[in-house]
Amino acid sequence: MPIRVNVVMGGPSAEHEISLLSGREVLKNINRRRYSPTAVVITIDQEFYCCDASKRIPTEDELVSVATSKRFKGPFKPYASEAVWKNCDVAFLAVHGSFGEDGILQGYLDTLMVPYTGSGVFASALAMNKIATKFVLEQNGIKTPPFHIAGKRHPEVTWKFLADRFSYPMYVKCPQSGSSRLMTRVDCGAGLGTKIEEFQKYSPDILVEKGIRGPEFTCPVLEMPDGTVQALPPIEIRPLKGNYFSFKAKYEDGGSEEIVPIHRSKKLIGQIQELALRCHNLLSCRGVSRTDMILDEDGVLYVLELNSLPGLTANSLLPKSFKAAGGSYKELIDVMIQVALKNPITP
Repeated sequence: MPIRVNVVMGGPSAEHEISLLSGREVLKNINRRRYSPTAVVITIDQEFYCCDASKRIPTEDELVSVATSKRFKGPFKPYASEAVWKNCDVAFLAVHGSFGEDGILQGYLDTLMVPYTGSGVFASALAMNKIATKFVLEQNGIKTPPFHIAGKRHPEVTWKFLADRFSYPMYVKCPQSGSSRLMTRVDCGAGLGTKIEEFQKYSPDILVEKGIRGPEFTCPVLEMPDGTVQALPPIEIRPLKGNYFSFKAKYEDGGSEEIVPIHRSKKLIGQIQELALRCHNLLSCRGVSRTDMILDEDGVLYVLELNSLPGLTANSLLPKSFKAAGGSYKELIDVMIQVALKNPITP
C-alpha cells in the first residue's frame, strides 16, 4: 500500500507564492508507485484546504484559488482539521516563513503525532530568527557579518549611529523573513533610515549588517535514511539581476548564475562543507538545512543565515546541489520522506 503523504504548502508569510511553487514541484516529482500524495494548502488566513493529488496535480491557478476551486475540500480550521490529517502517514513540508518554517506548524504536527520532513520545533524557531542564529553561531566561534539591532525597541540605533560604525553597503533585514523578502541592500544614509522605518511595520527588531565583499556560496546538508548526515556539493552564487542575491535574482529565470560543482580549491570546498555541517548541528537541525555564506577578501568565511526548510522550486538550490551529487529530484523527495518516517516525533 502506498505511503500517504500530505504535501503542505502556502501559509501566511510573504513567501506564500514561493511555497506554492515548491509544493507543486514536489507533487510533480514524487514517486507515485511508492507514495500517494495529497495537496494541502494553508491560506493567508491560516485555514487548511486539501485535495487528492495522486492522479492529477493541481494547476497553479487551482493552488492560488483554493477557496473557489471545486477540487479542494475546506476550509478547515487548525483546531478542526481531522479530515486533513486522518489518513496521513507523513507530512512533506514545502512551506516557508511564518507558520511553516518557524516551529509553529512543527509543534502543531507534533501534537497530532504526524511525522514531518525537516527540523523540529526548537531548531526551526531558532534558525528562522536571524538575530538568535547569529548569537548562537558567534558564541561557538563562527563568524557572521558585524551587526546592530535597530527598530522600535532600539531607538538609539539610528541611521547616523550605524553610519558612524559601518561603511556602506549595509543590509537591512526583518529577522524572521526568508527568500530575500523584507530585506534589502542600502548604499546611503537616507535609504538606510527609510528602510529601517519601513520594516518596523513587520518586526520590532530590525537586523542591520555590514556588507561583506566577496563571492557568495550556499551548502545544503542532508540526513540520509541510514542516519548519516552529509554536506552536499556547495553552490557558488553570482547575481546577474541587481548587486546582491535578491528575490528577483533568486527566482527569475536568468536572475543569477548558480555554479555547481564550484571551480574552487578542494581546501575551500572542504571548509564550506565543514562549516555547513557545524551550523546544522549547532542549531540542532534534522533532515535537511542549507547554510548561506560569503568569503571575504582575506579568505574568511562568514555565515549569512541557515535555512531549515530550503526551497524546492524548479530554480531552488537544494535540488541543484543534490543533482550535482548524482541524485534526482525524485530521489531527494524519497530521502526526505524516509528520514521523516524514521525520526521520532520530538521538539
